[in-house]
Amino acid sequence: MKESKLIIASSNKGKINEFQKILPDFECIPQSVFNISDVEETGKDFEENAILKAKNAFTKTNISSVGDDSGLIVPAINNEPGLYSARYAGLNATDSDNRNKLISKLKDKKLESTYAYFFCCIVAVGIKGQNEIIVCGGKIEGEVRTIERGEKGFGYDPMFYPKGYSESFAELNSLEKNKISHRGQALKKLMDKLNKT
Repeated sequence: MKESKLIIASSNKGKINEFQKILPDFECIPQSVFNISDVEETGKDFEENAILKAKNAFTKTNISSVGDDSGLIVPAINNEPGLYSARYAGLNATDSDNRNKLISKLKDKKLESTYAYFFCCIVAVGIKGQNEIIVCGGKIEGEVRTIERGEKGFGYDPMFYPKGYSESFAELNSLEKNKISHRGQALKKLMDKLNKT
């Protein structure tokens, strides 16, 4: 049985847009439609945060809900920004603030580019009204550079160059990005599991 509606437990417009494009068979409804605010991310890893988000939305709507927690990991700077990717430069930081902090950290290490990867954990709660939690992960490797390029995407996309590509994530069209991205991979796994339920 396929779910027809999924609550997206996020207020990030870029993420919501990607969910809607990658999951065209589902009606992806942002949690804001139900006046649900973002839950505090108190988990110790991506999976715990994704579970918190999905459970919060499901509890308040009783509709199958999907939570996503993802981040950019740069080993050369102690795996930052990692879990704190969205609030790297502070709680109300903009995407630009976060990128500027990362560029500053790279320059402190005299790095113009270095290995990095994006990781995404997607959690679905309440599928068919059950308590089962479905967890799917995705990862894409590449490098971050201090030179930003491209106007598409969001977050760290203008700085991230996926392995095998000369373009940044922010230069790729959404179809191409969603085919290879960490979120695209995780959502494809989720779709496969949902279609089997």
